[in-house]
Amino acid sequence: MVQVLGVMAHGLKFEDQLGEHGDQLQVETDNERLRKQHQNLLEQELDKSWKRSYKKPWFWCVVAFIVWTFAGIAWYALWHEWGFLLAFYYHLQAGLSIGFGFPTEDDICYKEDIASSTVRYYTEGKFRWPSPAEGGRGGCQAADISKAVTVIFVLVGSSIIASAIGVIAQALTAPAGGWYKTLIAEEKIKHLSQLAAESPGIADDVVIFLKILSLKSWFQALVCITGWVAVGILYGMLSEQQMTFITSFYYSVSSVSTAGLESPKTIQGNPSIPVLIEELNPGHWAFSGIYVLIGVPLYGWALSSLAGVCMSSINEKFITDALMEQITSEEFSLIDYLGDFNEKGAEGDGKVDMFEYVECQLLRLNFVSVSQLFAIKRRFLELDLDSSGTINREELVATGSDVSTTGSNPAIKHALQQMEVYMEEIEAKKRAHDHTGTTPFNGPGPKPSGGGPPGVGGQMMTNPYRPRDLPPGAPQGGPP
Repeated sequence: MVQVLGVMAHGLKFEDQLGEHGDQLQVETDNERLRKQHQNLLEQELDKSWKRSYKKPWFWCVVAFIVWTFAGIAWYALWHEWGFLLAFYYHLQAGLSIGFGFPTEDDICYKEDIASSTVRYYTEGKFRWPSPAEGGRGGCQAADISKAVTVIFVLVGSSIIASAIGVIAQALTAPAGGWYKTLIAEEKIKHLSQLAAESPGIADDVVIFLKILSLKSWFQALVCITGWVAVGILYGMLSEQQMTFITSFYYSVSSVSTAGLESPKTIQGNPSIPVLIEELNPGHWAFSGIYVLIGVPLYGWALSSLAGVCMSSINEKFITDALMEQITSEEFSLIDYLGDFNEKGAEGDGKVDMFEYVECQLLRLNFVSVSQLFAIKRRFLELDLDSSGTINREELVATGSDVSTTGSNPAIKHALQQMEVYMEEIEAKKRAHDHTGTTPFNGPGPKPSGGGPPGVGGQMMTNPYRPRDLPPGAPQGGPP
């Protein structure tokens, strides 16, 4: 009996152990399934990101630039029988319109060991032009063929590079949805300026001033191009090129500015000795090619940033003048249709609300076009699936954004605080209008004869800050 009970107890213990082991296996299975689901979601997001990337303009600009670059390298490597790095250097300096002038495409006419029979055929006999000693200019048909191809590369490359630089610069400096980053930067600058005014020491003011400068686009561009010019100076002085400081500076600036006044010389060693192009260390061609590839866009960025600083005051005055300029009756008739056409009817409602006024000013300032404005509205209707007139967060927020941490993001808090300041200014203007019921006259032309309350000589307009469905008896004011 005792043995039977012992066996039963052992069996029960084994079943308990088996049950615990089964639960553990179940937990591990569930964890593995969750892990795989998470992995699949990540892969799907990566796939979506890739699909979104190849639809971007900058992606195709980069692809076109890469294809153009390798097409040029292949041509010069095959036709001139240059090495990869020399072909890379020559193609970039030609395509970027630098034109160092060394080496030249006429060099092929006097090359003795040409492997290609086709190229050699166009350098001999009737295809070789008279030399200067013979009353001609020199050269040959092979060089002319190469020059014709180079012209095509320059024309195509200039278009591709200009488009690529513009699109990539736009994507990096002003991406879609990046407006709040600009707002954050502006708020940081205001905060630092306030700290500088309150700080007692000069050292603190210098540190804060440098922090403010680091947030400025023109300062970032100036630091980048200055550093890149310094890299060129170090190359010229420390390499086998043995340039003086002035010549190195001359080489750097003329390279990034596409002047092309100084190119690497076919010398090497210390003391230097002249060598053939094929014998020169290919590192010189690699450095010069990469130097202009990065330096030319940096130089363009620096120029555009400095020009933006110079034009900022002019642009601000233009915007102020455009906002203060009175709207013509023709413009008003078109503004009246910017809102909901079905709600207004075929003849409009004769009123302009705040959002129609904002749309009108965006058009007048040339910030958007009419087609872009209505493309935005069509996109809204696509997202508003239930036709409620509103869009929820899940429909609007970009896939993959971190929703859980948005509220605690200090950068977003900076932006929200600045937007609250703007909204308080708007609300103060609304309260002033609601209290007085009149609008200060700031436009051109004679001022109104009466300056009293509504109905006693003052001008009255529909308050643009109130929706069209005003409750009965609600006060009316004028636009700012």
